Amino acid sequence: MEPNAFATPILSTAITFTAESTFVQQCYDQLQQEIMQNTLKPGEKLKVQHLMKRFGIGQGPIREALSRLSAFGLVEATENKGFRVARISEADITDTYNTFTHIENLALELAIKQGDHIWEGAVVAALHTLSLVEREESAEPYATWAERNYNFHVALISGCNSPLLLEIRYRLYMKFDRYCRMAFEVSNRNLPTNHTEHRELAEAVLKKDIVLAHKINTYHINANRELIIEKLKSLKLI
Repeated sequence: MEPNAFATPILSTAITFTAESTFVQQCYDQLQQEIMQNTLKPGEKLKVQHLMKRFGIGQGPIREALSRLSAFGLVEATENKGFRVARISEADITDTYNTFTHIENLALELAIKQGDHIWEGAVVAALHTLSLVEREESAEPYATWAERNYNFHVALISGCNSPLLLEIRYRLYMKFDRYCRMAFEVSNRNLPTNHTEHRELAEAVLKKDIVLAHKINTYHINANRELIIEKLKSLKLI
């Protein structure tokens, strides 16, 4: 997961930090989790003074954390109006999914063309680790599956040798993952797994079959998009 925010407990009281950089990171991690889990609702105001009191830290770290979240599309910053949780819309969800698919497929194609035997080994290892939880009869906690699922998909594209492309992909992934988690309320229950698709995707990648890898990956990313939109509509979030 990127980084693993699922294991971080929701905090309701002041936190003790040791350095300003830690202040910023801890505040960022906690607010990110609450936005992703829909504890903080789309459009909800994020008042700096309230957050200062809640976290027991100064204005500087709070503003820095909010600015970072804004860069990832999770918070909206408006001049003279402060910060609020990013609002969502059907158009933005569609745009996010379409763009994420293009970026993911580009990175996948470059990885297939440029990846070496070390990359191939990383893909095989990540698939095996993921399969251990996807094949279990008893459902694993979402956090366990999600971390391994994330690591598998990162392993697939890690051979693209483009740090900038991976950074762009990460920023889009944050919004993509937010919509999935809000729709499926994953903090409260498990999601169905996709071991067959994961195995087929890995096989296509390792066989250097770009066309098939794109086809499987595109379906894998977008299969639940309309379901997510309908679910968010039913929850009156869009």
